[in-house]
Amino acid sequence: MKSDFFVAPSPDLNSGQRPVNKNNFDLFFLSKIKGLGNRSVWQYIAKGENSQKIKQLIEENKNDRDFLTQTKAEFDRIDENYISILDNAYPENLKNIYDPPLFLFYRGDIALLKSKYLLTIVGSRTTTSYHTGTTINIISQFRHQPMIIISGLAFGIDSLAHQTAINNNLKTIAVLGSGLDKQVIYPRQNIALAEKIIKTGGLLLSEYPKDTSPAIHHFPKRNRILAGLSKATIVISGAAKSGTLITAQVALDEGREVYALPGNINQSLNQGPNNLIKNGANLLNSAEEILSLYNITSDNLEEKVKFENKNQAKIYALLKIEALTLAQLSKKLNLSLPQTNALVSELEVLGLVKSNQFNQIEIK
Repeated sequence: MKSDFFVAPSPDLNSGQRPVNKNNFDLFFLSKIKGLGNRSVWQYIAKGENSQKIKQLIEENKNDRDFLTQTKAEFDRIDENYISILDNAYPENLKNIYDPPLFLFYRGDIALLKSKYLLTIVGSRTTTSYHTGTTINIISQFRHQPMIIISGLAFGIDSLAHQTAINNNLKTIAVLGSGLDKQVIYPRQNIALAEKIIKTGGLLLSEYPKDTSPAIHHFPKRNRILAGLSKATIVISGAAKSGTLITAQVALDEGREVYALPGNINQSLNQGPNNLIKNGANLLNSAEEILSLYNITSDNLEEKVKFENKNQAKIYALLKIEALTLAQLSKKLNLSLPQTNALVSELEVLGLVKSNQFNQIEIK
């Protein structure tokens, strides 16, 4: 190995192709040196920070034959697709976070990472009809847009975000806290969803080699990738202290936009988003404002709802303000309960409204 590697990167680093293995091996070697984290390595490569100290560590470790042999053997065992922070395919947004991963292993379409339309959506593993409905509603309105939905493949909102994206012919990216081999993908119940993401042109991503089992400390680290890839992060739900908020905090620390869904102050799953809004995050109000952030015009965002009569339109307008019971709707419309019920049934058939767990009618 060169004692001055990375001091003067070889010309092919900017060629648009993957650097030769020598460059990636040098990077891998650096990542294995005790006392050097991802940030230290990248700052040394990109800016020459702490160069004297790191050069000393390099000299010490490259002369350790056992360490060099072990590191070379470990590098040679990598038999899956990956990109490194030196590659042209590595996304700039992620490269610019405080602690960027040096390697990303992947299955699927890696070109998705270069899109300008990456949007991260995160939330709690436990969901309510409000959070589920809003997630589906927001993502569904991106159907004819170039948005790419990123989430973490966890139960709850993450899984829903991936599945809703697929249902609306959108590409989706799952960032895992484990390797990408089927034997270790977590949660196990989402292996089929992971495969579906790939089959529909999406991407599975991890900073861990394919046979790495999930571990508790992997997931907070994974969250920085979720936030780092995107221009904006949407927080649907989460308790006052949760992994969801770690993702949001990383996004805020990196100067990215954070949108939080406001909710009932008496429900614990709304405490996280409400606190984010209180502390300066954007209040999630509509899909249009997200598209505006990405400079996408929303003229054709949603087909105009076509009603069969004026009373259907009145009900829909009332429910856009708040969910209502059948009795409340009947009173506001000055119609009998049977008449109101018939109108609501018509709107349900049209796929515009649904009943929630509180026996209320709400927008679907």
